[in-house]
Amino acid sequence: METLQKIIDIVAETLGIEKSGISGESSVGDFPEWDSMGHLSILNKVEEVFEISFDPEEMMELEDVNDIVKAVKAKQ
Repeated sequence: METLQKIIDIVAETLGIEKSGISGESSVGDFPEWDSMGHLSILNKVEEVFEISFDPEEMMELEDVNDIVKAVKAKQ
């Protein structure tokens, strides 16, 4: 499965929202569930699924789905 689709699945599952409403441009604050705690939950799940880890500074820079995809690909 493509990285983007996996991350969209993670966002939808973590936040309990429909996948159809999520795109590469979806970002923190686009959904009420995607607040700072939701963001940390998403990134923790991404780390687990892709077997990578983000520094706290990196986490702060990841603002939308596309940013997360780029970061994952850079670490693989």
